[in-house]
Order: sequence, then structure tokens, then C-alpha cells
Amino acid sequence: MKLLALHLLFLASICLVRSQDNDEDVRRIMKEMAVIPDILDEPPRQLLRVKYDNTFDIEEGKTYTPTELKFQPRLDWNADPESFYTVLMICPDAPNRENPMYRSWLHWLVVNVPGLDVMKGQPISEYFGPLPPKDSGIQRYLILVYQQSDKLDFDEKKMELSNADGHSNFDVMKFAQKYEMGPPVAGNVFQSRWDEYVSELMKTLYGVSE
Repeated sequence: MKLLALHLLFLASICLVRSQDNDEDVRRIMKEMAVIPDILDEPPRQLLRVKYDNTFDIEEGKTYTPTELKFQPRLDWNADPESFYTVLMICPDAPNRENPMYRSWLHWLVVNVPGLDVMKGQPISEYFGPLPPKDSGIQRYLILVYQQSDKLDFDEKKMELSNADGHSNFDVMKFAQKYEMGPPVAGNVFQSRWDEYVSELMKTLYGVSE
């Protein structure tokens, strides 16, 4: 029994160290990729684990194609099951990093998420994946989680995916301050560049061909 207890304690300590390393990595990468100070004043406290299509986990800072990111991901963080959260995804580099005149473009917003159950939250903007224009180069994308003080009443109306209103020039820090949510409790950042799926998505959402 003593050996078993020591073994379990050893495994738990390894998991804790790995978790701390991941949290330090996401803070470092957020600074290296200029998320701080471009978009946030403070980094997320912990790494947000993001899994797309139930097949691969997002590695913070890496580049993926829009085809790989077209479906809503599964999220995991150290959530309090009794708390409510806001989940959002933004692109600060719309239409490109050199001229981000639409900073930030909102790709996903779900509020009043109970614990980890995003599907039971209140969607304000349904998920749609990266839309980097053909000649925009690499764009950054952030998925952030904010802890709410309680279940809240949000002023924002549900957004139509086909309407740029509400999606363009979304100020994530002002939004968080408006609802007194403080800095993000979890987050991840990755990059994407144009592929053929962008043209398909543009036609579906806006009826235009790129």
C-alpha cells in the first residue's frame, strides 16, 4: 500500500509540473507573438487545451490550415463546475497583420457557459473558422476563456454569421471590462494562412467568391 501511495504521489507531481510548464509556455508565447500588448494587457493564467475534429490538439503558436479548423473545437481547462464562463475566438490581424483595420474579428462567442460544458452556454456568435484572405499572409487567432462573477444578462444580440456587424472591430478587453470579468483564466494562440476552403466559406457566408 505504501508503494502504491508513493507511486500515485509521484505521478501526481509529474502531472502538476507538466501543467505548470504548459501554463508558462502559453504566457511566453503570448508575449513572443505580440498578443501582449497588441490585444491583451495580461496573459491567460493557464493553457487552454483545444482539440479540433476530435483528432488533433492545437499546439500553441503553430500554423494550421482553415480546412483543419473549420469545425467547432472541444475545449478543456481547469474549470470550476459551479462557475459560469465566456468563451470567444478572435483574429486580431484582419485583414492582415500589417494593416489590422478590423482588429479584432470575432469568430466565436459563447457566454454563460456552465463549467466546461460549452454546448450548454448561450451562443452570441456561432463558431466559424479562420478566413485569412488569399494574400494576407499568416494571421494570429486566439481562443480565450473568461470567468464570470455569476450567470449574467448580456446586452449583445445574437449575431448573424453573414453580417459583419458585431464581428468586426470587436474589442475583447472592453467587452471583458464591461462585464467585470478580469483577465482571461485560460487561452491559446495559433496561426492560419489561406487555403481553398476560405473561398468556399466566403461564398457560403457572404455570397462572394475570393
